[in-house]
Amino acid sequence: MLAGAVFAVPILFGAVLGYLALRDAPEVVTLSVLSFTGGALFSVVVEEMIPEAPEAEQSRLDSFYLAVGFVVFAAVTLYLG
Repeated sequence: MLAGAVFAVPILFGAVLGYLALRDAPEVVTLSVLSFTGGALFSVVVEEMIPEAPEAEQSRLDSFYLAVGFVVFAAVTLYLG
């Protein structure tokens, strides 16, 4: 439990630091930082998941779950964002 809680500290610190740094910034700067961060996270996921994909056991529902995940993410972003 303690190890899991320790992971939250740098995440919360980074979120607070990012908020303080960008709260008065123009919208174009904020969106540029978000785009860069999203791209970096996406590239890390792709580099880690694609080489391991052939080794994983596949199910017919995998594509369905992926699509549902995107729909849920879009809905949360639209209604709560």
